[in-house]
Amino acid sequence: MSDNNLQIRHPARYVPLTALATGSPGSDAIPVSLGNPIPCAVQPLGSVRALTPDNAVEPGLAVLVDCSAAGTIMLELSDGSQLPLTYSAGVTLLPFAVRSTVSVGSTATFNAWVLS
Repeated sequence: MSDNNLQIRHPARYVPLTALATGSPGSDAIPVSLGNPIPCAVQPLGSVRALTPDNAVEPGLAVLVDCSAAGTIMLELSDGSQLPLTYSAGVTLLPFAVRSTVSVGSTATFNAWVLS
């Protein structure tokens, strides 16, 4: 960004649209405006598949996690890479294409589902 005083920290409670920009890699960023809105698609989720540790399912558009005891959950993404995330008790919806949870490295108590 050209303005070094403007920093967006994650997770942000509010990110003004003018702080976001789009463009091709290596090119100048194009500010978001009425003529260049943020690209998005609203797609309702219509199916669910339960995730059980170390059993792969067809990845979906999102993963829903209901964590009852805090800890780490090791997610295996559609490309086989693994992502360890720390969860608090509660429900979390993430836009990740997950195919399984991995028992090795997972310490949380949870139920999880793939949504499509």
